[in-house]
Amino acid sequence: ESVLIPTRDRVTLCLSSQAGCALACRFCATGDFGFRRNLSAGEIVAQFRDAEVVCRHLFGRGISNVVYMGMGEPMANLDAVLGSLSILHAGFGFGARRITVSTVGLVPGILALAARPEPFRLAVSLHAPEHALREMLVPVERRYPLPELFAALHAYQEAKGRRITFEYTMIDRVNDSAELAQSLADLLQDLDGFVNLIPYNPIPGRDWKPSPPDRIAAFLQALESRGVEAAVRRPRGQDIAAACGQLRLDREGMESPGSGDAEGGP
Repeated sequence: ESVLIPTRDRVTLCLSSQAGCALACRFCATGDFGFRRNLSAGEIVAQFRDAEVVCRHLFGRGISNVVYMGMGEPMANLDAVLGSLSILHAGFGFGARRITVSTVGLVPGILALAARPEPFRLAVSLHAPEHALREMLVPVERRYPLPELFAALHAYQEAKGRRITFEYTMIDRVNDSAELAQSLADLLQDLDGFVNLIPYNPIPGRDWKPSPPDRIAAFLQALESRGVEAAVRRPRGQDIAAACGQLRLDREGMESPGSGDAEGGP
């Protein structure tokens, strides 16, 4: 699955790198689907090729930016993802600075991206600044804990000189306290980073709710008071189950959150 995200001045394509995902992040519907298989480099590029046609038909312009933030963990399908990056950049002439690869923190993939000559951008799905909480939300924290992850991020930044984006899903009374905002600011003091605060997109089987606007605003203010650049990302695509954390194939009786009557129905 892939998603086109239009705004006034650009159209961003969100690409998938796997069918399903094995990493089981607690706030993400894709993990509930489980891991089916890796996509090939050709299948990843085909999403771009097909989306470019749709984009020009719907919006009268081409794709402005590509983000590897759809279904799957890009760094867990590293060879195919790196191959697709080469095709997009060299084959289609799509600028490396307009391509962002996201990861929940697979260190070998971050280091491999740092070793590439092209200036591809990096985004990290962080979601918590402390080990125990992040381990609960993002189980790969057990394998690559925060100190190891941030050592790799420093290596990437030293190699590329590029700002790193951090994605932080705001879940009410789970990871949105003032204390955690201070911990996050501490963690980012030595990096050139930008934090996207993303209100949690509800999925079936979770009792969690998105942080209310006042708690998000307080969290944002706490970060900015410490010199951390951040913004609140406006949710898009919830009505069709295509929002962040909602992508899941509708197969074998597993309906995506927006597809059934019970859900009113990225």
